[in-house]
Amino acid sequence: MTNNNHSCPAILFVCLDWRLHPEIENYFKEEYDNYDLCVSAGSLKDLIAENTKDYFLSQIECSRKLHNSQTVILTMHQDCGAYGGTANFEDAEDEFRHYQKVMDEAEKIVLQKFPKANVVKYFIGLEFKENKWVSDPKKIND
Repeated sequence: MTNNNHSCPAILFVCLDWRLHPEIENYFKEEYDNYDLCVSAGSLKDLIAENTKDYFLSQIECSRKLHNSQTVILTMHQDCGAYGGTANFEDAEDEFRHYQKVMDEAEKIVLQKFPKANVVKYFIGLEFKENKWVSDPKKIND
């Protein structure tokens, strides 16, 4: 935990999909205590797009400058509509590989601009159980 009550250790990139919230925010609150939140359709889709990446990199820069965040949390989730949903992939493995490539590309972009940043990646599974959506975040190890 940081020693300044206006500081936070991380910035979290997450999709705006309502099925993730607030459960996923609570999960990362437990993992990282506090974080800045960057929410957009497809989570990292616009971070890796040439015409919009500077905006998302500026969000990291702002978080680092104003709140001393050192960790960038990159997430992608199963059945993301910004990528056509699960039906757009051959199977669950194909879907996971696609999102892993997106996270790897986003990590490279972040580290080019912020070489000392600590980048962590999570894939979030989604399942409809007992009449509600349940998120299952798993940290991706390289």
